[in-house]
Amino acid sequence: MTSFPASPGRRAVAAILAVFAAALLPSLVIGGLIAGLSLGQEVATAALAAALMFVLAFAHAVAVLLPMGLILLSSGRLRWVWFALVGAGLGALAMATCAWPDGSGGALMSQLSPAGNFDWASYAFSVLVAAGFGLMAGLAFHAVFRGVLAGAAAPSPGAQQRTG
Repeated sequence: MTSFPASPGRRAVAAILAVFAAALLPSLVIGGLIAGLSLGQEVATAALAAALMFVLAFAHAVAVLLPMGLILLSSGRLRWVWFALVGAGLGALAMATCAWPDGSGGALMSQLSPAGNFDWASYAFSVLVAAGFGLMAGLAFHAVFRGVLAGAAAPSPGAQQRTG
């Protein structure tokens, strides 16, 4: 097990940076994908999608990833696999809930098929894509959180003791 003897201030900085990394990475990717696939014609749509993804990912990072990271840090079990699984689960759960068909033949978020029949393949694909964005957010949180804490554990370059 790796121990991170960081001060409370360093842990706070690591937590803040990790939350913003977990929110920024998926939002920038979704905004870039929408802008890139539409060849610049839908810049407003890409910006709106990126902003909505940022809000959703930020809320998930603060509500779930941050407490999980602090608990795992205190127990000494800060592993990337936990963040990957929880992030993917959060993303899939959010999309599965929003895109699930309601009783009127539509979906809570929107209809996935214009013919009026629910398209299960599109539904499954959208849930998997959302799981991928959640996975990205969980891994970004872990990488930044652990990286900042590992930087605190390493001695600074100017603090070498001279012998002689």
